[in-house]
Amino acid sequence: MTHAAFHGVELAISGVKTGDLTPKTIGNLYRGQQLIVFGHYFGNGTAELTLSGQISGGEKSYRTQIEFPANNENNPEIERLWAYAAIEELMEDIHNFGEKADIKQAVTETALEYGLVTDYTSMLIVRDEMFDAYGIKRTNQQRSNNERNARQLRANRPIVSHRADTNKPMFAQPRPGFNDASGALDLWLLVLLAPLVWFRSYSTGLGRARVRILPVANPTDIQMNKV
Repeated sequence: MTHAAFHGVELAISGVKTGDLTPKTIGNLYRGQQLIVFGHYFGNGTAELTLSGQISGGEKSYRTQIEFPANNENNPEIERLWAYAAIEELMEDIHNFGEKADIKQAVTETALEYGLVTDYTSMLIVRDEMFDAYGIKRTNQQRSNNERNARQLRANRPIVSHRADTNKPMFAQPRPGFNDASGALDLWLLVLLAPLVWFRSYSTGLGRARVRILPVANPTDIQMNKV
C-alpha cells in the first residue's frame, strides 16, 4: 500500500492516570500496521481508550475499555521493553535535533536503571567479589530473577488469551482486511502499560561509558555502568 490509511492518529486514555507514553506522537498508520504503545499507569480500574484520526479527510475514532490491575507480575519484561522504546525515541530526537544535556541525561539514567546498552552506557561483567570491592550495586540481578521466574511460571500454565478488550472490542476484525470498499480501517492495537508506583528525578552526573569485561561466575552478575 502506498498511502497512509489513518492520518494524525492520537491515543487518549481516561479513567486511569497514565504517563511516559511512547511513542509520544503516533502520526500516520498504514492499513495492517501494528500500533504498540508503552507507558506507565497509576492505581487501577477501568480505562477508556480512544484511538482517533482521519480517514480520507473524515474524522474517525475507535473506542474500547480495558481493566488495569493494581499489580500484575506476569510479564515483568514489559518494564524493560518500555525503557528500550523510550530510549529509542530519545535517541531519535538527538539524531534529528542534536544532542542536548537533558535528553542525554534521560537516556543515561533510564539505561542504567533498566540495564540497557546505549551510546552512553555499556556492559560491565565482573566476578562476585568485585561487586563489593568496587561498590557496584547489583541492580540487574533482581530484575533478571523476576523475568526468569515469570517465564517459568508462564511455561507451566495452559495457553490463555491475553486480549484485553474482549468485553468491548475496539475493532470489528482481529487482522487487517484489504477488500472493504467502504474505507474502514482494520488495525492491531497493543497497549503495554506497566504499573508505576513512583517517579524518580534524573539528578546524577553524566559520563562516557567504558567496557570492562572480566571472568564471570554467574550470568546474573551483568550490570550496566558508566564512568
